[in-house]
Amino acid sequence: MRPFLFSALSLALFPLAAFSQPKGWNDPFPPFRIMDNLYYVGTKELASYLFVTPQGNILMNSDYESSVPVIKESVEKLGFKFSDIKILVAGHAHPDHVEGDALVKELTGAQVVVGRLDADKTREFRPGGKEHPIDRLVDEFDTVSLGGTTLTAHLMPGHTRGCLAWSTTLKEDGKSYYTFIECSLNGQFLQVLDNYPGMIDDFRATFKKARTFPVEVFLSSHASFFNLAEKYDKLQKRAPGDPNPFVDPEGYKAHVDQYEKSFEAAVAKREAQGANKGGPGAGKGQ
Repeated sequence: MRPFLFSALSLALFPLAAFSQPKGWNDPFPPFRIMDNLYYVGTKELASYLFVTPQGNILMNSDYESSVPVIKESVEKLGFKFSDIKILVAGHAHPDHVEGDALVKELTGAQVVVGRLDADKTREFRPGGKEHPIDRLVDEFDTVSLGGTTLTAHLMPGHTRGCLAWSTTLKEDGKSYYTFIECSLNGQFLQVLDNYPGMIDDFRATFKKARTFPVEVFLSSHASFFNLAEKYDKLQKRAPGDPNPFVDPEGYKAHVDQYEKSFEAAVAKREAQGANKGGPGAGKGQ
């Protein structure tokens, strides 16, 4: 199991309401095909995905507004047209994943799809004063379909109230793989999360729910969550007959375990600090 991410990188991996854009997050990463019709077009840390279909393409996560030119260049390096993006899908309402929605909409005219429970928070991100576009709201088990590709939404609250993971099926060498693009299980920095009523209970329910998915291809909203760089290197060196490194069910399970432990440690620390301060309800804040 990988060590807990209580490092400089880990510090960067919580919501950015209290901090400016972390250095290096928009550094380009080589775009590449993960499997089937799914491509990685994100940055070094902010994961964005392109599903290519005969009827146009689906982009997941616009990232920061300043990320959009990096994503556009990656799409074009792969030989696709950015203007062919017909649908933009969101994972959760933090600026490092949805701030660029308006610019993508402006450049492509894509339908912007956002989780209903995260809609109000998403609308707060207005770079340059632009109104945040939302064309469709989705709930648990709603689907987004285009050109034979279907994505299914799964509500995984905690990191945000309406955090959405997305699942689909990819094929390679005659096999089908349950593919899961996780939202975020990161709760190790409670002080900068939304701290909405019931957040702690939501996180705990989400960790249980996370273990019910038959994940084979494991992806997420941040590159470091699923070891993108390491798996990319393995994919480049892959010989005929070698497994696709993105097929990683054990890595997914380890990821869930790791972040559940770091979350519970953060809760225990906060409760201990509250108890030390004393007073009614000390240590019970949500």
